[in-house]
Amino acid sequence: MKFLKSLVFVTAIAMAAASFAQEAKPEEKAPEKPKLKISGLGYLEWSKELKHSSTTQTENNNTFSIKRVYLDFQKKLDDMWSVRATTDVGQVESKSSKKYTETGTTTSTVESKTNSYSLFLKYAYVEAKQKFDFASYKFQFGLIGTPLIGFVDKQSDYRWLEQNYADQAKTVIGTSIDHSADLGVSMEISLFQKLLTLTGSITNGEGYKVADEVKLGDDGKAYYGMATVMPIDNAYLFGIYRYQDTNDMISKNYNKYMGAGIAYSDELFKLGAMYLIPETSSKTTSSPTVTENKYKLFDSWVNVRLDTIISMPVIVVGRYAFGENEDATKSKITVWATGLGYQIADGLRATVYYQNSKAESKDDPDVNVFVKTEVKF
Repeated sequence: MKFLKSLVFVTAIAMAAASFAQEAKPEEKAPEKPKLKISGLGYLEWSKELKHSSTTQTENNNTFSIKRVYLDFQKKLDDMWSVRATTDVGQVESKSSKKYTETGTTTSTVESKTNSYSLFLKYAYVEAKQKFDFASYKFQFGLIGTPLIGFVDKQSDYRWLEQNYADQAKTVIGTSIDHSADLGVSMEISLFQKLLTLTGSITNGEGYKVADEVKLGDDGKAYYGMATVMPIDNAYLFGIYRYQDTNDMISKNYNKYMGAGIAYSDELFKLGAMYLIPETSSKTTSSPTVTENKYKLFDSWVNVRLDTIISMPVIVVGRYAFGENEDATKSKITVWATGLGYQIADGLRATVYYQNSKAESKDDPDVNVFVKTEVKF
């Protein structure tokens, strides 16, 4: 009997010890290291030129192309710090022209374009962010996104169709005013659940395709200040100012713009507009003359997904933009576009896209039709 009692007692202790060990086991495990997140994004398209404004171009372009392929690598270091690196494979275009003679008397010029793919580093930064009861902040250092272009691309969800016109200002005003990413540092502070967000950045000003160089003297920096107000959910009012010293060793050499806009973005509707006033100024040491150029730039977009209305993932998009040079030439280019698309699968969508671009100084517009696709993987 004593033996039976002892056996029961020992068994009970053994079971309790096993249970305790089993409960304690998860706590004894070393915490799992954060995993590296890898994702990809690609933009593919077919384009057909229906009409062109050039008087020397003898044929309409008709081509398939891969516009962009991004590979994105992200990893959390702890609850506060993380790192990100993104590679960008894109096209680099070069143009050439050749004259030839027909029937011994008529001379014509044939223009040709040669595209090749190049690998760039789009993002490569360290990030720290934290959230408190009424505020949050985000700090980035390295090759970072610039405030306005990234914000507009996110709110419009239009980047897979085309760049916003702060990013591709050269196509409508003849000069670039900003870059989508650059080497520098930024700080973003949001108050009261993003009711007010303030962003400040300092970058090299030359864009992510230009690596930092050791130069004699300092060639200036680009300074950004941006404020975003969200008075109601998904609706934003924003203002932006950018100033870049293009040569701070010589006064009155700068590239700047200021502007404001409005945007609304939810799962169904994304629409908005922005108005920018760019200005450039340059001067040399050998001449007292200052060359100044002032511009106007307007961009608007609409992007609707009709899931909740017709129970089909149909996409309707549209865009209207213009750029105007305020100097003596008063040149103006107007662009409008529309498209109808479909969400084919999770991570795959396509749109038939029609675009018309008209310069006031030319009789005919440039008219193109595209089939644009985006794939996420």
